[in-house]
Order: sequence, then C-alpha cells, then structure tokens
Amino acid sequence: MDFLPWQVKVGAGVILAVALIGGYFAWANHQQGIGEDRATAACNLKIDTQKKEAATTLAKETARVVATERALQDFKNHQEVKDADNKSRVASLTARLRDLAVNGRLLDPHADPGCGGSGSGSSGTAPAGPGNRPDNGADAGGLLSADLSRLLQRLTVEADTINNAYISCRADAEAVRVK
Repeated sequence: MDFLPWQVKVGAGVILAVALIGGYFAWANHQQGIGEDRATAACNLKIDTQKKEAATTLAKETARVVATERALQDFKNHQEVKDADNKSRVASLTARLRDLAVNGRLLDPHADPGCGGSGSGSSGTAPAGPGNRPDNGADAGGLLSADLSRLLQRLTVEADTINNAYISCRADAEAVRVK
C-alpha cells in the first residue's frame, strides 16, 4: 500500500504544515484585530468621557472668566467716573484759584494789609522802593511775585494730579486684594 513515493509524502506533509501555520497566523491576526478593536473602542469611550468633562470644565471656567471680566469692567467704569469727577473738581479749584489771582499773582494770606509795597527793612536801612522790584510795585501790597505765583499754581496742579493718580491706584489695589 505504499504506492506513493516518500518525496510526495514529505511534500504533502510540508504543504500541510505550511497550511496549518498559515491558518494559525491568519486566525491569530484576526483575533489580534478583534482585541485591538475592543481596546480602541474602550480608549475612544474614555476619550469621549474626557472630552465631555473638559467641555464642562471649559464652560465653567469660561463663565467664571466672563463674570470676572464683567466685574473688572464695572469697576473700571465706576473708577473712571470717580477719576473724571476728581479731575473736574481739580479743574474747577484751579480755575477758582486763577480767578482769585490779581494780574496773575496770588495774594499772600499772611501779609500785613497795611504795609502795601513799602517794604519793611531794618531801622537803619532805607526801604526798598518800587523801582527795585522786578514787577512794578504799583500793584496792591501782599501780592506774591509772578514767578512765585506761577510756581505755586503749577505745584498745586501737579500735587492734585498726583493725588488723583494715587486715589485711582489705591482703589485698584484694594479691588485686587478683595478678589
């Protein structure tokens, strides 16, 4: 009964072994694909869950940022109104001070009204007359020099500007500390 040569038997065995090995690899690849699909589906599910959580967190944070921006804008608007009021108050007081000046010169509130422009030197010296002053002494007594008046007015405006800036910055700092 041995009518097939051994080479055919070995060839058939090799073909059968190759077919079995090929079938196994095909089956293993198929099983690997099923496992990968399951893992991918599980990862996609986790990713979708994370996306939903991230969207919820983003919506909450966006709402918080919008509320904070709105509060800051309201504070800024309120502070700008206060700043404008302070500036107009400074402008009106500066104008009032300018209106009180005589020929652009301020009155010395501590000057003796009876002295006028005569000067008050020591008893041994002659008083300085109107011709010795850079501004003609014909003006009423008790006036500060024009240079001193301009200096005081400029310094007053600068001090008021600094005070207004300080008030505004202080309000900003207090608002930041509260939040």
